[in-house]
Amino acid sequence: MAHKQKHLVWDLPLRLFHWAFAISVIGSFISGEMGVWAVHERFGMTIIGLVIFRVIWGFIGSETARFSHFLTGPKAVFHTIKGLLRKQSDDKAGHSPVGGYATVALLLVPFFMALTGTINTDDILYDGPFYHLFTSWSKQAGELHEIGHYIVIALFALHMLAIGYYWLAIRKNLIAPMVTGRPRKNATGVAPLSASRVIFGLFLMVGLVGLAQAAILLRPAYF
Repeated sequence: MAHKQKHLVWDLPLRLFHWAFAISVIGSFISGEMGVWAVHERFGMTIIGLVIFRVIWGFIGSETARFSHFLTGPKAVFHTIKGLLRKQSDDKAGHSPVGGYATVALLLVPFFMALTGTINTDDILYDGPFYHLFTSWSKQAGELHEIGHYIVIALFALHMLAIGYYWLAIRKNLIAPMVTGRPRKNATGVAPLSASRVIFGLFLMVGLVGLAQAAILLRPAYF
């Protein structure tokens, strides 16, 4: 049993990324609705740094963090959906095939939103930090940013519904392991990362977010 307790579902850098990403997406949405553009911009740049980290971590993180672990073929996705409809779920560590593709969507859409935001403008009070580099694309970026706004809401709603379905119908708590990193009772986990790899991951995440924030300084002084 002691050996089993050492195994994790999610490594520490991934768990911190998950909650930081969730806070950033929600914070970006709220600040955007309130028209607090300076805060909105900061959250957007944080999303860019976090997604870049997640892509890198998808190749060098723990087993469950790697894309190769959860991006599978359509047959596995169909099998998972069929099992969920029957209120069945395996105890395999990490994302299911369906959850894996949902994760990719949840990463790409906010990232796309943040990128279009960097070259967007309202022609009055706000210009994105890279607006001066892509002025001819600003109008299209603004339109795509607006469309993405609704896609993010839809994805967030589906994500919450999926968590609720797992909890109520399948009796599987997806939130607790993302907080503690530990698998549920009788569920499998994966070998934890070394302390040096964990520290590297934390520094990598903080560094990439810091670089994304520093990119705001590329905005010309007259903007």
